Amino acid sequence: MPSATIPRAITSQEAAEALRQQLGSGYEVTPHSGGSRDKLRVSHGGLAFASVHLARNENATTFHVHGGGLIVGRIVNELGIARTVTAAIKESLGSAPAS
Repeated sequence: MPSATIPRAITSQEAAEALRQQLGSGYEVTPHSGGSRDKLRVSHGGLAFASVHLARNENATTFHVHGGGLIVGRIVNELGIARTVTAAIKESLGSAPAS
């Protein structure tokens, strides 16, 4: 499961907009708020999609990205769209330096 930590608090709406701009019109980004964590769903066609969970505190937001689908599809999406989305998060929002 790829993840990215951004060194500031980010809302799901802000993250969704940044991903839309970074990924372009071929991707659909849908925010879902509720519960203890905000979520995003990023789709690229009918079978390629990823779920993004935001874990926020006052100093940082960590994005946990999971490829979606059934067994084989999930593996493909973990290696494909989940990595693409994680890279887009790091590029558009600026990831924290590795410690």
